[in-house]
Amino acid sequence: MDTQPSFEQMLAENDGRIRYIASRYGGPGEREDMYQEILLQLWRSYESFSGRASIGTWVYKVALNTANSFVRNRVKRNDLHHSISNHVAQQSEAEHTGCQADILTQFMDRLGDIDVGVLIMYLDGLKSEDIAEVLGISDNAVRSRIKRIKREFEQNFVGDES
Repeated sequence: MDTQPSFEQMLAENDGRIRYIASRYGGPGEREDMYQEILLQLWRSYESFSGRASIGTWVYKVALNTANSFVRNRVKRNDLHHSISNHVAQQSEAEHTGCQADILTQFMDRLGDIDVGVLIMYLDGLKSEDIAEVLGISDNAVRSRIKRIKREFEQNFVGDES
């Protein structure tokens, strides 16, 4: 455990990705709650971190699992209607602006949770093996998803240049 960073250092190094996952999966008004829940789960499981994967990969795994559980619980609370209406409002807002971040957000809104996780980690530079470990799917499945996601993005947002 000597090579393992302190909890505070781990949080400082991964705060951006934790906040991004919370903002991506949390609806309006619940992003901070999701962020806090992710921090709580990281704290609870920090001592059991075995070091088999990198600390960044482990953070992704805990954060994405927590976010997915949070979303499932939201749906169970019959908050789906509220979530859908907010999603439509956000999508409409994103369509009126043309910056790259809004285009990426609009595209990610079309993807399922696993594909969003794959894309977030891919854009953050994780190797397909690490993404596979975080999501509990095969390396080949990750590479196939990345190819499909790229193809879908090109078809929907790049268009035909000829």
